[in-house]
Amino acid sequence: MSGTILKTIAASDQPVRLPVTISFFESGTARITVDEEKRQKGDIELRHGSKARKERYNEAEKWAIVGGTKLSSGAATAKDAESGTTKVVYGPGSKFEAIVTHSPFGVEFKRDGETHIRLNDRGLLNVEHWRPKVDKPQEEKKEGEAEDTEAKKETTEDESTWWDEAFGGNTDTKPRGPESVALDVTFPGYEHVFGVPEHTGPLSLRQTR
Repeated sequence: MSGTILKTIAASDQPVRLPVTISFFESGTARITVDEEKRQKGDIELRHGSKARKERYNEAEKWAIVGGTKLSSGAATAKDAESGTTKVVYGPGSKFEAIVTHSPFGVEFKRDGETHIRLNDRGLLNVEHWRPKVDKPQEEKKEGEAEDTEAKKETTEDESTWWDEAFGGNTDTKPRGPESVALDVTFPGYEHVFGVPEHTGPLSLRQTR
């Protein structure tokens, strides 16, 4: 299943186009990939004459997907125009079900009729889009004029890590610009979710807010 997520941004009337593909595998696993159309087409400029590839890294299926990537041969879809959703039944014995909400984009995954995962249930999905770096001139502060830093924080985005990032005395440049991805995943009825934490901590992942 494929489509395009339209990301609205305050600085432009034109939405950012984010192609999305949802693959339903014979094993019962599903894979969702979201990218940026401009990066896919190579329609971005790299900084400092960098030779880096313009597209995002896209080889996760080689090491992250368990059970193979053979598409579900018996998958069936049903679109509900009234609710703005598409239901997909797939996998072994057609016991797996995905309900894709079109606007705002979200996916609810079920097994044997019970919901196990909700993707973007709180609407926190954000794929950083490419933009050119604009070097802004430093404003001169007039004598006796106090700088209202709090007001500036509220009206402007924090660009401090968009183009480079420093850690432990080293600075990494980002020739492709900001590429962060934000996402909320809900596991209804589960008390523990295990994984590899970003920093040292228990394998039972902590709540993030």
